[in-house]
Amino acid sequence: MSIAYLSSIVILLFYNPINSCRVEECAAWFQKTKDYENLVPKATERYCQVLQTYLKCMNDTQRFCHGNLRFHSSELVMRRHWKEFECEKWESCNEKNEDKRRPVNTCYFNPPPSSRKIKYCSLFGDPHLIMFNGTIQTCSEEGARPLVDNRYFLVQVTNKNVRGEALTTTVTKVTVLIRKHNCTSSLRYEATSDEEGLPRGFVDGTTFQMKSNSNSNSNAVEVLWQDNNYVEIALHFIHSSIHIRRQGPYLSVSVKAPSIVLETEGDVANEMCWAGCRRSSQISAETAVEQPKKFAECYNRRVHVPKKVAEDRCRNVGNSGTFFDACVFDLMFTGESLTKKDQVPYTKPKNFGKAFYFFLLSLHFSISGDDYLVHLSRNAQSDFRRLAPHHFQSQIIQQRVRQQQEHIRNLNISNSTKIFEKCVPSSSISIIFIPILAFVLIPMI
Repeated sequence: MSIAYLSSIVILLFYNPINSCRVEECAAWFQKTKDYENLVPKATERYCQVLQTYLKCMNDTQRFCHGNLRFHSSELVMRRHWKEFECEKWESCNEKNEDKRRPVNTCYFNPPPSSRKIKYCSLFGDPHLIMFNGTIQTCSEEGARPLVDNRYFLVQVTNKNVRGEALTTTVTKVTVLIRKHNCTSSLRYEATSDEEGLPRGFVDGTTFQMKSNSNSNSNAVEVLWQDNNYVEIALHFIHSSIHIRRQGPYLSVSVKAPSIVLETEGDVANEMCWAGCRRSSQISAETAVEQPKKFAECYNRRVHVPKKVAEDRCRNVGNSGTFFDACVFDLMFTGESLTKKDQVPYTKPKNFGKAFYFFLLSLHFSISGDDYLVHLSRNAQSDFRRLAPHHFQSQIIQQRVRQQQEHIRNLNISNSTKIFEKCVPSSSISIIFIPILAFVLIPMI
């Protein structure tokens, strides 16, 4: 069987997706492994091992491929190679030596992908979603929903209302399920916001898993616990990672994985990283920040922090771009009022005029809001800069600019009385602004 014919079959499978079975996925793995290890079709033990894994992949998807001509043609070619290179001899040879025996389910680590093939998704704050395609959304969904779901792992998030106010939800639970594979058994990790810190390992008490029949000395999967507020779950065998952070009563999660790992046969309409928030739960955060009073009146919420104060606080901790927008929105509408015991004593600075002194007082005493949210957005920004590929970071910047331009156009053409829809019944909740505080504090100056 010629090498040219074999290559043409593999290339044909790789560039012509088949929705009904995973024939192109098997071919893509086979081609990547060959390229990464510089393998050529010949009678060697390593080539036969890779060929055996390829045939097992084809066998696993066989029941979905009945009547698929490409599947049967490819399988026929590979089985001919198996016989032509006498791959059975490596099995029989290994059976004589227990230490060298390699079972069919040997764990082979995927070859490292290029940065252009890496995808990134993040969910944080009230909550703000950065999807795999670079779309940025703010939503108010409640309940459990998968963030990412594929044949290797599942990440499910639970959003819960945290203030009793409409459209005020944050991530309160993250569940990660590592599915059984040649490289790992089934593992489960759970993090909840009401615990004192993030767990150090999986629910069964283990922190890593290393297969003895692996082609790598690295752990296949491990929990890299940094501190009570940050954990990374590393899936080394597929070059993927899940990052969970905690700030007070809030959680955030980020996922980094190659595109070939994220591909799935199922419907991705329910996965937030692919499909986004449900349309009914999406919030125009830009409009809410520009029209805080109308937003609060429509959805029966409080403005916990004036816009200028929120912008200053978010800018002072280094937030920028998308994460600055998210921080401002969260401080204005989601943060919890600070208690008196949380406030730092404040003394009047010397050589400052009354106006500036009033401004500092307003910052110190009137700031509702929640520093946990400020740090959560800052950490999300740090993870994004460290983990997301450069081309994806550029894509996010461009997406933010487009959204801001669209927002300005919408404001210009919208009727000011119909900026927000589906308003909830009004209540006696008041809006807190600096002028109210001034009335109270002026006698102190």
